Amino acid sequence: MHWDTKKVEQPSTQRFLRPSWLEALRSRMARHRALEAVYRVVVLVIGLAVVVAGVAMLVFPGPGWAAIILGLGLLATEYRWAEVLVEPLLRLIRRLAARAKDPAARAQNIVFALVLVVAAVVWYLQLYGWTLAPLPFIGG
Repeated sequence: MHWDTKKVEQPSTQRFLRPSWLEALRSRMARHRALEAVYRVVVLVIGLAVVVAGVAMLVFPGPGWAAIILGLGLLATEYRWAEVLVEPLLRLIRRLAARAKDPAARAQNIVFALVLVVAAVVWYLQLYGWTLAPLPFIGG
């Protein structure tokens, strides 16, 4: 019985959200285990700090959701679990970007925005009349 001793190349199942320059840097760092481990820990600490700051900004003033998404995006460059969390958001962004490029969809979006503006103006006029007094930046 003859056993084939050749290694079978398995395609990498890990696919991280990395730009090409970072991918080149990571491939050079992969030769040094200690440097790679330190890099991954630094990315983990910074990414988690940004996510925690974002969670805090949900309660306190600040762009909480933007910080959470930024932190997860940073973590997704190194960790598959973070990439899994970011993937649905990326699909949504791609779908919205494709819709924004479609002329018919863009026309629908413009009409929708105009209807919202008109509805807000009508609501304001019914509630307050022709005065601007309820607005905080109008001195009275």
